[in-house]
Amino acid sequence: MQEIKNLSKLIQRVYDGKAWHGPSVKEVLKDIDTNNCKKKIGDSHSIVQLVQHMIAWRTFVTKRLLGNSTFELTDEQNFPPETDWTTALQQLEESQVELLNAIETISSEKLWEEVANRKYDFFILLHGIIHHDIYHIGQIQLIKKYR
Repeated sequence: MQEIKNLSKLIQRVYDGKAWHGPSVKEVLKDIDTNNCKKKIGDSHSIVQLVQHMIAWRTFVTKRLLGNSTFELTDEQNFPPETDWTTALQQLEESQVELLNAIETISSEKLWEEVANRKYDFFILLHGIIHHDIYHIGQIQLIKKYR
């Protein structure tokens, strides 16, 4: 059970805490507004698209943790059409709460179960969502720097 608590704490710190790598997700997003959320570098995804992508993968992890072994992201869900910034931020916050709530429901044994149709277990999946957030907030930082 301690491992689950540690993973939950890491997910929370990357999102809204004192993250080891630098600014958290919320810190990176706090000074972005509706005018610059659609900025991108070259043909990259925009900031709002990256946030929506982060939401999509949080949804994937949450659904899988809660037992939906057939849920898969479609291409459109993976990088959906841009939405407005306020909606994206609200959905990101909701996805964080849902993810943390889902983590609270699982047993320690679940961490070592293989994720259906994948070649990894839930322990790797939860670490993956942490790395995924860090990767994309790095991208967002670059877009902010060069916008």
